[in-house]
Order: sequence, then structure tokens, then C-alpha cells
Amino acid sequence: MSSPLNVIQLEANRRNALQSTGPRTEAGKKTSSLNALRHGLTARVVVLPSEDLDAYRRFSDEFLASLAPETFAERQCAQTIIDTQWRLNRIRTIEEGMLALGHFGPEGQLDPGHPQIHAALTASAVYSEHSQAFVNLSMHEQRLYRMLKDATKSLDEMKSKRLAARQADLDAAVALSNLDKMLGLPNAAPPSGFVFTPEEIDAERRRRRRLLQAKVAHECNYDRKKFHQQFAIAGGNGPG
Repeated sequence: MSSPLNVIQLEANRRNALQSTGPRTEAGKKTSSLNALRHGLTARVVVLPSEDLDAYRRFSDEFLASLAPETFAERQCAQTIIDTQWRLNRIRTIEEGMLALGHFGPEGQLDPGHPQIHAALTASAVYSEHSQAFVNLSMHEQRLYRMLKDATKSLDEMKSKRLAARQADLDAAVALSNLDKMLGLPNAAPPSGFVFTPEEIDAERRRRRRLLQAKVAHECNYDRKKFHQQFAIAGGNGPG
């Protein structure tokens, strides 16, 4: 139970929070804006103040859904992929900005009398004048690509391992269910690993039966009479 002093302190904290209007100085406002951009367990600033936080959230949510992670480790790896791709997109924007900026500098003062030729010459002049900057940008891009490739490989391996383990447990669950059905026993819970509902086991049993039917039908050249004969021989009348 809370002591009277704790209750008084909590009430005071609540009133202070209601009266707070947030940071008032420019430095405080900048710090507060960055707090909203912090992401993940490491509190890194992923989205820069010049970028759209809502756009990042939409990008992240859609990307995360497509990667379909299920475990904590998979979600962490997926977030690395998302953030790395976001940074790669930023590099492309920076490169395009550097080229566009050349049109307002001395590189853009050339006047060949043709807009497309002017754009090409300006881009060449920018590359020539700021070659080291583009080299640095390219090196950073290559580093991010390696990070993206490694993270993608790690996620694929984790998902493959999880799906293989799940399928192995599902195979065992179907086999045990078939055995119990044959012996007239109630379905027993699996000893360990993934837990499946009776509906999931029945769905897997039906899937296997359909695959066997398709295989036998193909071997019989889709002759119905031969199919029924071969399907019975192949064990199609069994419990699974």
C-alpha cells in the first residue's frame, strides 16, 4: 500500500504534468523534436529532422508486413533491414540533390544552348569538381548495401529454420493424430515444440491427401478409373 507521502508526491507529479507546455527554448524544442524521432531499443535517431516521420512510419509498417517476422530476433533483424533501406534511399536523395545543386553553382553557368546538353554538362562538371564527395557517398552506400545483404540473409535463415521446425512438428502431430484415430484414442497433446489446433492438423491432413491425389492423377494421365485404383493402392483410403 502506498504511504501518504507517496500519494502526495504522485498527485503533485500529476498536476505538474498537466501544467507542462513542453520545451519553450529553441534548443529545448530541437531536443524534443529529436526525441520523437528516436526509434528502437538503441534510441538511435533514424529519421532526420528534415525527413517526414509519418512517411517513415508508413514505409516501416509496410516493409515489416512484407518481411513477416514472427519471433523477437526476426523482428529485430527485419527492423535493421528497414532502417538500412531507409538510409540507402536517403543517399540516393543526397546524390540527386548534389547534382541539382550544381545548376545553381559555377558548374551550371555553361550555356550550350540546349537544356538536355546543359544538364549533362552540369552533371559532369559537378562530378569532376566534387569527385571525392561522390566517392565518399558511394563508399557509404556500399557499406549499407553489405549491411542490408547480411541482415536479409540472417532473416531468411531464421525464418527458414523456424518454418522447418514447425513443419517437422506438424508432421509429427499429424502422424500421432492418425495413430490415435486408428486406435480409437483421444488426440494427445504433442510432447514439445509447436502446438497445433485440431483444425490445423485436419487442414494439413487434407492438404497431404490432395497432393497425393494430384500425384496419382498425373501418373494415371488423369484417367478416372485408373486413378481410383491407383489411389487406393497408394494408401488414399487410410486415416491420413
